[in-house]
Amino acid sequence: MKKYLLITLIVLLAVPAFLQASVEYLSQEDYKELKKVERLNYWDRLETELATLQQRKADAVADSAKFANRIDALKAQKAAFDTEYNQVYKDILTYLEITKSDIASVMNKLNYYNKNLANWENLSDKELWTAKKSVRNLVTEYNELKETNASKAPDLREDFSDLDNKIANLEANLQAAKPKYYEDEYTVVVGDGLAKISGYSFIYNDVSKWPVIYRANRDQIKDPNIISVNSILKIPRGLPYSWKVYTGECLWKIAAYPEVYGDAVKWPLIYRANKDQIKDPDLIYPNQVLEIPRD
Repeated sequence: MKKYLLITLIVLLAVPAFLQASVEYLSQEDYKELKKVERLNYWDRLETELATLQQRKADAVADSAKFANRIDALKAQKAAFDTEYNQVYKDILTYLEITKSDIASVMNKLNYYNKNLANWENLSDKELWTAKKSVRNLVTEYNELKETNASKAPDLREDFSDLDNKIANLEANLQAAKPKYYEDEYTVVVGDGLAKISGYSFIYNDVSKWPVIYRANRDQIKDPNIISVNSILKIPRGLPYSWKVYTGECLWKIAAYPEVYGDAVKWPLIYRANKDQIKDPDLIYPNQVLEIPRD
């Protein structure tokens, strides 16, 4: 009796799992191999599977209709939003006094800036520093563009934000690439003199430093009181590591220059560093290029 009850329980537990299992469809040859009872069971499973699929189809059709109505409602809502957006957008352009053509022109410039920035990202420090003038010109041009009304168009907000970050990184890289000594350039304008140029805040902010500019440009300035308009002057930055000797110079005089040591008694430092070309410390010659030792 107990054995019979156990078998019955096993059968009852197995039936739901069997009914929920997906049907394994048989080929005609396999079907012919089934016994009569197996064929009946197979057909029962197929009928159950068919009923399940029919119900799923009915549910899908019902959901499709429901979702179709929801899609139509969302399309209508989107159309209303688009109409409102277009009107607000039109009002913004009117307020800024710009057109879509102006925005397209700005976008072309932004693409040009991005292209240049991408090229500069691949340069070595030395190459980047060599390109500093072009970099600074582009940054100046970009900042001027940011002041125009067209730059305030909603379409361009993310583009300008992205470029702001890229330019900030570029300027940081340019600062890191700056050598200890380098030369800027300055183009002389009407009314300039060496002292006036030296006094500009973006040069030395000190009129007394004009001799530094003079000595850096002795190849083109014969008289420090006379400089030509539109001539391009080298503006030394930092302390040089070499020095080209000019007529009338000696080691103590060179050492006394503020851009060298600012102290004439340090001339032996230059002498010891250049013994290979200076046999007598009292005799140096024009056009010799001397090493200037730095700690």
